[in-house]
Order: sequence, then structure tokens, then C-alpha cells
Amino acid sequence: MRIGLAVAALLFWTSSLRAGPAYVDVLIAVDIAAGSVVGRSISPTGEETPLAVTRPRRGQTKVPLDGYIGPDSALLPADSGWLPDLPPHAAGWRVVVATAPGFIAVPFPGGKVEQTADGDGRSVFYLQANDPVGPLVVGRYAMAERIVGKVKIRTFFTEANAALEDDYLQAAGEAVTSLASRIGDYPYEAFSVVESPLPVGLGFPGFTLVSGRILPLPFMRGRSLWHEVSHVWWGNGVQVDYDNGNWAEGFATFFADYALEEERGALDAKRMRHDWLLEFDALPRLEKIPLQRFVTKSHGQAQAVGYGRAAMLLVALKDRLGREVFDAGIRRFWKDNRQTRAGWRQIETAFSTESGQDLSAFFQSQLSKPEAAPVDPDDKDFRTFRALAESEKIQTLRMALSADSLKLEMLTGAPGAEASVTRALRALGNVSSEGFPILVGSRAALNAATQRQPPFTGPAIWATQDKNGRDVVAILATDIDTLTSLARRARHYGRWSWFATPPNRNASRGRWALPSDKE
Repeated sequence: MRIGLAVAALLFWTSSLRAGPAYVDVLIAVDIAAGSVVGRSISPTGEETPLAVTRPRRGQTKVPLDGYIGPDSALLPADSGWLPDLPPHAAGWRVVVATAPGFIAVPFPGGKVEQTADGDGRSVFYLQANDPVGPLVVGRYAMAERIVGKVKIRTFFTEANAALEDDYLQAAGEAVTSLASRIGDYPYEAFSVVESPLPVGLGFPGFTLVSGRILPLPFMRGRSLWHEVSHVWWGNGVQVDYDNGNWAEGFATFFADYALEEERGALDAKRMRHDWLLEFDALPRLEKIPLQRFVTKSHGQAQAVGYGRAAMLLVALKDRLGREVFDAGIRRFWKDNRQTRAGWRQIETAFSTESGQDLSAFFQSQLSKPEAAPVDPDDKDFRTFRALAESEKIQTLRMALSADSLKLEMLTGAPGAEASVTRALRALGNVSSEGFPILVGSRAALNAATQRQPPFTGPAIWATQDKNGRDVVAILATDIDTLTSLARRARHYGRWSWFATPPNRNASRGRWALPSDKE
């Protein structure tokens, strides 16, 4: 790619755009092969400053989200040098990114993608000074687009996943429309689903970055995608005041994951509430922190606090205020705090204002206590954040995922030597000499050792109790590759009791039933 010519062409192109607000023009060319970005910025007064960024290739950095360029894509955080500081009184940045043939840069919301006759790419977009800014992402993408209402829904997928475009455009459009109807107008001109070679699912202003490996999986087009769309409002549209706790994950869980279960029916919603309580119940005592202390999901245990417990606060608040007042409080919180940082205090203020009630005692109780409320035999639908009675507990794969360490117990018929089985289990968690027991063996050996099994033959992983009453996870696999796959995939099925891949059938999952599981 002729970088100097590309930048010169960009300078010429922007010479006709000087009128209007005081923007800083950013003109850069990304050279994937060379591992560099070069260009310049032009201040509103015409002062030019060279820009140059280099980053290691993806395989050469331990933290790819800190930025990389090559071998087949690039990711550059806003603070990596491609986006200069703003001078006083500038409205924001006007950015033009040139790429080599076959590559395009993902434009920030409202931007556009163009291609020259010889295949060079050019992405053009604006960034406002008061909006949060995500990373610049470049890849071998084809862009697909659909207009839903006033919002451009886009996908940036590689050839390997191009067949998924229509499904994602449809699913993302439905999520944006539904969430806007409850919260308030979608805050950007576009929402994009962007494929990444990294093992991530991350939300940024106006787009989500998703691993190419999980794009084909059904759950990604459902709850996971809705969760990321929710973060456009909660975490990006209204930013988190982390000094006072992270409320955004609980809001995204409530408005995405839980809202979809409510649409499916009362029983499905009840099971999700039950799962939140099971997840918290599985935490070691020292991991049970007050909700106001949750900041980030640094490990599986923290999710039980910042996701499910925070979502349950909203369930309880909605029960207390009623749907109409609750939704009015949500819309006020969004309206009053958009493009600012907010914490639990601002949430309390919004709901207190709309309801005309003093909610300080409610929020204090919900936010400050490390433990759940005591068992409540009258709460048969799991609508309060409380401890579970023994009769309300079921075994789920979350037990292993929440454990600090796992202990392998080899039974007859395990699909390899202990060392190879141990390596395979690292996809599930840390394996040591002590920890939550993982049983691996033949079907006959596992049937003899455990109290219940999935209703399928063939490879499976399931949570149960052994004949001595211990909580355990059992794995039936025919070979090490199958064992590794089951362990890895189980991380996405924590709320389920079992996951199976029966012969000649699609993968299946299920939960052990409670006596109260009926309509």
C-alpha cells in the first residue's frame, strides 16, 4: 500500500470539508503488512501534526486489547496514538481511515465505508468530544447493512462467517427496536456486529466485538447479542461511575437476558431468577460481597454479584413500583444521565422522583449487605434475593465454574492418561490436588458413581451428586478431543445441569426439575 499517496489523497479529500463546527481532522492509513499507522491531524486553525503508531502482531502481545496490527487484522484503542488530544473548544474529531485492498476499518456510529476502483478502502466518521470512544478495528471484512427505523444495522464479517449476515442483521434490529421502546431512543446512528479473531464478546459505543469462533453458535444471536446491544445504553450511553460500583452489567442482564426469558413465559423467567440464586449460593463465603462493591467480572464468581444480584434488584423494584412507574423511572434515568457518568445514587434519584417515594431504605438494604436475605418459604417464585432452602437447590454446571479449583477423579474407562485428561480439563478451570470434584470415566463407571445422568447416550457433561452425597461434575467422553470440547463448551452452559452431544443428534442441554416447576 502506498501510504504517502494515500494520506495525500485524504488531505485533498478533506480540503472541501472545512466549514461547520470546529473539528480536528484525523487522516490515517493503516498498513497491516508493515504493522503501522501513519498520517496526520489538522487542528481547526490549520496546524498539522504527524501521527505514527506501531504495535506488535496479535500473536506477539500478551494483551491484544492493548492494541495490535497484523497479521490479518488490527485493533487500536483510542489512547494508542491514532486519536490526538482535542484543543479547547473543539467539537470532536473528523476521521478518515485508508486501508489496503481487501481490508476495511469499522467506522464509528454514523460513519460510512467507501472503496476505490482499485480496491483500497476508506472509512469516514465523526466522533463527538463528550462520547466514549472505542477501539479502531480493521479487518478483511465485507459490510452488510439494513435500515431499521432510523438506525443502520451493520455486520462486519469475514468470508468464513458471511452466511450469518442476515441472521445477525435481523436479530440486532429486533434488539435495538425492543430496547429503545422501553428505555429511550437508540443514541447513535448505527449499531454494528464486528467479527474478531480474539476470544471476546465486548460492547463499545455503537458496536460489539465478537469472536469469529462463537458467531455461529445459536446463543450468540440471542441473549448474548441482546446483552451487548443493551450496553449501548447501559455503560456507553450512560457511563459507569466505578468509584460507586458497576450497575451496568445488572441492567444489561435485566433488559436483555431476563427480558427474553419473560417473553418466553413465566416459567422461563422464574427459572432464570432461580438460577441467579443458585449462582450466588455456589459462591464461597468470602466471595459474597455487597452489590455496591462490584466493579468488574474479573472471574466467574463476581458475575453472581454484578449480574444476577443486580438484575434481581430491578425485579424487586419493578414488583414494588409496578411496571408503569418502573419504566418511567428507567426512562428518566436514561434521559437525565445520558452522556454522563452515573452511579447507584442517580438510579435511586430517578426512581424516587417518578414514584414519589423515598426509596433510600430499599436501595441501602439491596446494596450494602454481603449476604442474601434469609430463606423465605412464601417466596415460591424466587422474586427476592434470598438464600435457598435445601429443597430448592439443584446441581448445575455453575458449581464447577464458580469453584476456585477443580480436582480430577479418574474412573475406569477414562479416555486417556491422567496427564492428558488434566490438560483437557484446563478449558473448564484450574486443576489442582484439591478442589471441586470432576469425575471422568466410562458410562458404566459414571452411572455407578453418580445419582443421576442425562437422558441421552453419548458424550456429555453433567452436574449431580455422587453416591456419597457430594456435589460433583461428571464427564463422559470417547477421546481427549471430545473431552476438551465438552469442558470448553460447558463454560457457556453454567446455568444448566447437563450438556450432551448425542450420536446423530444436535447438542442438547437441560436442568434437573424442581417439584415447583409447573405452570
